[in-house]
Amino acid sequence: MKYPVFIFHELVLRFSDFNRGIGRYISSTVENGECLIRTTSGKISIGLGLLDKQYHDPKQISSDELRYQASLFQVE
Repeated sequence: MKYPVFIFHELVLRFSDFNRGIGRYISSTVENGECLIRTTSGKISIGLGLLDKQYHDPKQISSDELRYQASLFQVE
């Protein structure tokens, strides 16, 4: 599935609630069941299931899941 760009912006904003160092969305690539999101300060890899949740029903993503994903952010 091709995801609209606003999904990535929204996820970066939601991750930023837990990690202020994430920065702003720049780009994303989807390969092999993973999505790599690049920001102004680094990158984060997330599963396509999380993208589907954000697209179809963002309320399905718990604060704990967002916090965990934000902790995986890699500064570049």
